[in-house]
Amino acid sequence: MYQVDSEDANFLFMEKAESPTHISLIYLYDQSALGNEPVRFRHIQEHVRNRLNSAPVFCRKIRRTPGDIDYPYWVDDEKFDLDFHLRHLALPKPGDWRQFCIQVSRLHSRPLDMSRPLWELYVIEGLDNVQGMPANSFAIYFKVHHCAMDEFTAQELLQSLHADAPDQRQHEHSAQHIAFLPSLAPKTYEMMLRGLVNNSVRTLRLLKQSTSNLRTLSKILTRVSIRLARNVVESDNPDSPPSRFAQVVSAARVFEGTFYPRSLIEDYCQSVPGSTTTHAVLAICGEAMRRYLEHHGELRADASLQALLEVNVRNAGAHALVGNRIAINQIELHTGIIFPIGRLQAIYAANRELQSIENEELTSFKLRSLYEHVPAPLLSWLGRMAHSKRSINHAVMSAGSMGLAELRGSDDTLYLLGARLHGFTSISPLYSGCGLMFCASTYDDCVGLTFTSDRDMMPDPDFMRQCLDETVADVAAFLRKSVKPAAEAGTSGNASAARAKKPAGKRRARNKSLAA
Repeated sequence: MYQVDSEDANFLFMEKAESPTHISLIYLYDQSALGNEPVRFRHIQEHVRNRLNSAPVFCRKIRRTPGDIDYPYWVDDEKFDLDFHLRHLALPKPGDWRQFCIQVSRLHSRPLDMSRPLWELYVIEGLDNVQGMPANSFAIYFKVHHCAMDEFTAQELLQSLHADAPDQRQHEHSAQHIAFLPSLAPKTYEMMLRGLVNNSVRTLRLLKQSTSNLRTLSKILTRVSIRLARNVVESDNPDSPPSRFAQVVSAARVFEGTFYPRSLIEDYCQSVPGSTTTHAVLAICGEAMRRYLEHHGELRADASLQALLEVNVRNAGAHALVGNRIAINQIELHTGIIFPIGRLQAIYAANRELQSIENEELTSFKLRSLYEHVPAPLLSWLGRMAHSKRSINHAVMSAGSMGLAELRGSDDTLYLLGARLHGFTSISPLYSGCGLMFCASTYDDCVGLTFTSDRDMMPDPDFMRQCLDETVADVAAFLRKSVKPAAEAGTSGNASAARAKKPAGKRRARNKSLAA
């Protein structure tokens, strides 16, 4: 019997049909090298079956306590059916990128079955007309509830299915089995008794933590109170509407994006010494969002655009565990600076250590010691109220005009049953107050920049994609104009030059995008 912690329980308590709290990973595969022996669904089915024991969450489901008096439990699913979780479908002709995005949007919009293990894996065939990929390509769409794992853990788990060599018979190899203790459902009376004891202990610890962190707590409450008051004023004032992405989300989603050469992003970073891919992605996504809002006449002169950056704070020894270990960093995007180099300089100057887990300004770190001791009934009530426009959750999430999750994959080419991994990306949940989420995924020679939003907030995702393409094109034009002679540039510290030393067999030409 394994009980979830407060962070994971919060995602369960927030779950609603119109606002599911699952994450999704998308992997695209080129199987042209396999010739007349393509990857079959049964091969993937067996491959996954052999690795079900890599994490206990695959065969366990959630058991909630009566009246949510305590945090839920993970228990074994005695009727586990793998065929229910592995599904097979194909795109209609012509099988282009836009059709794929529509299909992914539909899949991501559907909530998971909460009475079963909280994951689904789809094999999507028929990617026959996606630019940059050959015909007969396929994709894997993996959906898992946020209470089970975060994007970073899910990505590592799915990466474990891959090999660094095109072994066509890989599906015949069984994974090493790992023994997990059985997780049986507790009795109802036992859950009630544990809930009473746990809530008493958590209340005492919460009071103790609040006293020792009074200064931090007062700052947080002041900021949240100001934002709540601002939301109330803006909602009552039609002349001062909030951002379209700060509204309450609906059930429908849209997904779009593309892949760009990794060398372009790295060269952009080289233009501001010390900056990282994270700084560059924030500069690009922020500018794309600014263009989108400006086109719709919604760019307010008195409002600065912010990003909520997800930071992985999981300890190195905890990668195999279920659950979430993420923090949020609020970043000023400096979209008032029109030049790519100036915008990147401003973001880097204000946030030199974006991914540092020692950053005391991370909002989640300030809250973690407090909400990990919140009694279950209170946390459940906050979860049910999370999607209200005047909730605390809305006030916190609306602090950012968009969210960003950054995933880092292998620097070398990976293969699934002989099929080459072309690229991957992820989809994060949308929340009341933050209805636009970007994902930046780094793998081999490409960087994927994709986004998801509410269909009512963004009825034209193709235009946001156009804004993204135009922003990257401006960066590329800036880099071409600022190129220095090779003798002056010096390649010793150039990341792109270092990557050029990879074996020829590990490198390949990349199209600029997967434009439909």
